[in-house]
Amino acid sequence: MPRLILCVLFIAALTASAEEAFVPLFVIERSVNGNTVHYDAKLKDGKLDPQQPVVAYWILSESGKRQELNVLERLKAYGFTIKPDKDPEAFRMTLAADKKKEIRVFRMGAVVRAEAMIGACEAYLQKIFIVSKKSFMINLPEYADMIGNDMSTGAECHERVTPGDR
Repeated sequence: MPRLILCVLFIAALTASAEEAFVPLFVIERSVNGNTVHYDAKLKDGKLDPQQPVVAYWILSESGKRQELNVLERLKAYGFTIKPDKDPEAFRMTLAADKKKEIRVFRMGAVVRAEAMIGACEAYLQKIFIVSKKSFMINLPEYADMIGNDMSTGAECHERVTPGDR
């Protein structure tokens, strides 16, 4: 019996040493309602988790509850692909809705950021706001505003993207 207790304590110690934390990167807000999609960096033992460096989920406006993205949302709109960068502390990500816009997720010291070209700025991405119109019971995007802060000056950067732009 003491051997079993030692095994349980050893497993518990291993689990406790693999500490996970989540750091907010950016959000997607929409004109149709107050629900937002949040993108967080997942850290494991203080580094970006190589198995799942970013997670995405809804925060529902009415209840404040977290809800996972469904399959269609992951494949067509809010999901993403992510691959390692040359830098071991960085990853390259693209959103399903805009495969041409690359977002670099990286850790520098204690800070984790999402950076992208927003207009002519190399910027830290803060938010994407999608404006849609209703057509035959579905929401069609009219445009998306990308908002961030210039990496050099901290000034706000803005870019409006329409479906025809890409």
